[in-house]
Amino acid sequence: MALTLQDDMDNIFLDAGFEETIIYTPSGGTAKSISAIVYRQGAKESSSNRRLSNAQNRTYDIEIDISTDVTNGIANVTTREDKVALKREIGDSTNTTFLVKGIIQDDEGAKRLGIG
Repeated sequence: MALTLQDDMDNIFLDAGFEETIIYTPSGGTAKSISAIVYRQGAKESSSNRRLSNAQNRTYDIEIDISTDVTNGIANVTTREDKVALKREIGDSTNTTFLVKGIIQDDEGAKRLGIG
């Protein structure tokens, strides 16, 4: 069986120690614990391509990569309505809740979201 981008996201990136558990709450929906790769402060500066890929040329305090799988991630995102709770800084004891402000990238296996 051939692996897909979805398989890679779910079985490699989100299951290899790169991930953190976050709480994703869709607008009008139920909160769900999922794995995400979290890019905190400054990650947005690491690549000029990242800025070019964002049509509105916006930058975000925190960016997250999530699976688009219905079971392991979030298939449908509603910007300016969905919320994400995670630790603002590594080592924080409690989560901070952020609004999903934008979809930076969306492909077959993952979405990169800008939150703040």
